Amino acid sequence: MIKKTSEIQLSCKTRNIFTILILLVITITGFSQNVGISPTGAIPPNASAGLDINFVDKGLLMPRIALQSTTSFAPLSAHVAGMIVYNTAKAGDVSPGYYYNDGLKWIAFFTRANATGDMQYWDGTKWVNIPIGLAGQTLKINSLGVPTWIQGPLPSLATIQLTSITSTSATSGGVILNDGGNTVTASGVCWATTSTPTIVNNFTTNGSGIGSFTSNLIGLTTGTIYYVRAYATTLNGTAYGNELSFTTP
Repeated sequence: MIKKTSEIQLSCKTRNIFTILILLVITITGFSQNVGISPTGAIPPNASAGLDINFVDKGLLMPRIALQSTTSFAPLSAHVAGMIVYNTAKAGDVSPGYYYNDGLKWIAFFTRANATGDMQYWDGTKWVNIPIGLAGQTLKINSLGVPTWIQGPLPSLATIQLTSITSTSATSGGVILNDGGNTVTASGVCWATTSTPTIVNNFTTNGSGIGSFTSNLIGLTTGTIYYVRAYATTLNGTAYGNELSFTTP
């Protein structure tokens, strides 16, 4: 039986393909324990690395997938410990960024801060964000080993009884007994038509330092009840004295 030329050529191509595949398998098997990738192939892989990628102008691009939540393995078929991906989705409790799998769930590589001054601490399994504190607060470690913002000592003061009450004005003030270890930078009284007024409401500015001061409340409305408190501000924050009330005639 005589084969046609086309059949003979096909058989030759088939043999060539098998030969190439065999050579590839042999090559890959020979380097399966220590593989190096470089632009020219002339740089040998590091002896301690299973895979050594050596480029000076290229990075490693991880698989980009859309996770659904930290507890869901989708779109993968299962949770696989050691799996690393770049999540592209903002869904459930995940947001775009790198995640690794511990065999039960996805864990973000980096916990994102929300504002300048935020910090992070390791709770034994993950990084936890600590929001920025307020002026005058001190960061301390509590009994559980967790960093916690603590308000520093504030001044102690009392509100002076109101006098000279008219339909549009009154006189009060305060006595600063202790500055809490920091210089009083501002003091006065604050007032409002609702209880527990603060410096967000109406207030006076009557100097600094400890001691007593007098404040004049003006611009009041006839026949109205007002609540008054003395205040003192230091680096640690603002403290308030006892609350007094009066009604304009």
